[in-house]
Amino acid sequence: MVRPMTRLALADIDSTLIPYGQPMASPASIAGVQAANRAGILAGPITGRTTGRMRKMFGDASDCWDTGVLVNGQVVRLRGKTILQEAPSREALEEVARIVRGLAGERGALTVYDDQVDGHDVCVGITRDEMLRYPQPFAQFCHCAPHVPDGVYLKTNVHLALGREDAIRLRDELQQRVPELTFVFPFPTSSTIDITPAGVTKLTGLRLLVDELGIGWDEVCVFGDGENDLPVIRAVPNSVAVANADPQVLRAARWHIGADVDDAVAGAFFALARGDWPFVE
Repeated sequence: MVRPMTRLALADIDSTLIPYGQPMASPASIAGVQAANRAGILAGPITGRTTGRMRKMFGDASDCWDTGVLVNGQVVRLRGKTILQEAPSREALEEVARIVRGLAGERGALTVYDDQVDGHDVCVGITRDEMLRYPQPFAQFCHCAPHVPDGVYLKTNVHLALGREDAIRLRDELQQRVPELTFVFPFPTSSTIDITPAGVTKLTGLRLLVDELGIGWDEVCVFGDGENDLPVIRAVPNSVAVANADPQVLRAARWHIGADVDDAVAGAFFALARGDWPFVE
């Protein structure tokens, strides 16, 4: 049986293509994505990160994110052009900030990001002194505000200085009380909760790309590790989990490769570029 050629290959970034906390893609990761693109496969990210963050993670290698699904499906790019952009409502975000403050106190905050390389990222509903008391979740933030600042914020989430079980309970409470938004953890051990408008997922963004390209789902390959990857992992026949993935992602994925720290996804991109199927049944 001849397998259909892969024409679109997208990888989650944090804890998949790049180990979490690593500021930039490795040379191998960049080279792997570029090799796939040169071979005629549209290769890029399917991530919760913004375009501004892509510029920082991939440097001058803009061809690594010319096509992709960003901000968990709120932004879709195709060959260097943005073909979709959708943001949560300001009113819903204010409600999230109020609930987080009520349930987590100074141990949690809504965080909103602009779309620049060195963006003006803001913690909402928390003071500077409170941020300093919890350096692990809030160390990256320099700004705080009592309310959501003016402007459009595509990337939004909740940062928490809570244990995993408490973070899950807060996530579930937010989902019940703010149904116009969706709340998911971006990777298995995260105490950060990603926010999207209800109905917007990585899968909705991927579906738009597939429709725009006029390709079949068996011509798509996706790589992931976390809860926000599950919709695409379950929907795409050629779904791939890295070894460090959440157990539910490992169960849902058709294929399995090595860990993020071993540049396993980079190796898979090189294999796809060569026309070698990199996985075994």
